Amino acid sequence: MQFKRTKSGPSDRVGAGHRVGASCRVGASPTPTILSAFAMLAVQFLAVCLFPAIAYADGGFPIIGVLHAGSNPEGIAVDTQTHMVYIAYEYPGLVVGFDPSSGKVRWHTTLGNTVTDVQVDNTNHHVYVVNALFRERKSLLGILDGATGKVLLTAITGSGDNGLAIDTKRQRVYVSSSDDGIINVFRLVTSPTGKLSAVASTLVIGPHPQALGVNSRLGRLYVGDSAANIVTVIDEDSGRTLATIPVAATPIHPLRVDEASGRVYVVCSTGQELDVIDGNKNSIIARVPVSPHPEGVAFNTATGRIYVADEGNQENRVNNTNTGTTITVIDGQFFDVLGTLQVGHAPDGVEADPLLRRVYVAVEDSNAVVEISDSVDLPLQGATNFHQAANVHQAIFLLQRATLITVLIMIVTIVGATLGVLSPRWRVRGSPQTPPGGASSR
Repeated sequence: MQFKRTKSGPSDRVGAGHRVGASCRVGASPTPTILSAFAMLAVQFLAVCLFPAIAYADGGFPIIGVLHAGSNPEGIAVDTQTHMVYIAYEYPGLVVGFDPSSGKVRWHTTLGNTVTDVQVDNTNHHVYVVNALFRERKSLLGILDGATGKVLLTAITGSGDNGLAIDTKRQRVYVSSSDDGIINVFRLVTSPTGKLSAVASTLVIGPHPQALGVNSRLGRLYVGDSAANIVTVIDEDSGRTLATIPVAATPIHPLRVDEASGRVYVVCSTGQELDVIDGNKNSIIARVPVSPHPEGVAFNTATGRIYVADEGNQENRVNNTNTGTTITVIDGQFFDVLGTLQVGHAPDGVEADPLLRRVYVAVEDSNAVVEISDSVDLPLQGATNFHQAANVHQAIFLLQRATLITVLIMIVTIVGATLGVLSPRWRVRGSPQTPPGGASSR
């Protein structure tokens, strides 16, 4: 579907004139009744809901352009081979295939009620989507053709704010179910005629598994538990737990894995930091403070920078207010916070295309996807404050460790002193008593 372009400055809104969708004519009546007027309004309302305005505005630097193709964009996936961008919208479970090179929305497909995660396989160009089904209290895994949006396979999964991970080498799909405390595993099988099917099984790992990531080269599955605040490392072939790594509070999806370096990037919402794990040693190598309540992360960039979306919505809270307006930019080598960039209200999903040198941010409350230049010349703000916050964060972390060590030493000292005082008394009570005058005790 072609959407119109306008030459305008960087903005997160596009005029209503750039609207492509369905229209409906209602026959004229010399005396229109209330019923016919109501029917006309209903048709127009359904047209707007089912065929949302699709529009694009060209920008400049650093914002290359802004896309409006639905309401409340959440997840983003990028096929680095075809450069297609796949956008998941919260409601009504809309998935859009966007071609940034031509400025066209190629297709849009609706699945389920609300999309919680989207991923893409760069080898077979399939798009994987998880959707919540509210009435059934379940979720739906959908596999789409990345070129056409055709649904190739659907499968029922557990309920919750589901995360998604794909092992392209083993052709496995993992879907977390935080409500049911399980992970659904689907082994994909392609018939000689090209029909796709799946063999399902389940894993039980932790009370509330949510964030998922896979390193197909190492054959490892990473599971972030949003209640236990840990990342569990699982051997994919044996199912054995290799490590349990404590992280900051509330690790959430998406959990990104760099198969080349083995690094695992964990966004911790309540902890307000990005934790970086060395997947070869299963240990944390960096804890990077970011803006309050981050959501998405992208690392595969041309500049080597890491981008974190600062949604500003604390997970697992009744209040659903989004206060964030920025993305945090981090040096990918030394993990220094370089600053923030304003992108709009409630940035959520974020992903990058290193060859096109672009970063895509789903700005949820602005109903927009923002294209940003992946450049070292971005006009960032607030770097000094983040360095101070990082120093304070590190000092607090070291102080907590020192306090814990001091308390343990105190406990050991008190126990040792107490044993030293009581030991002679126990010896006296345990030794035989000699009667006065040397008399026998018989």
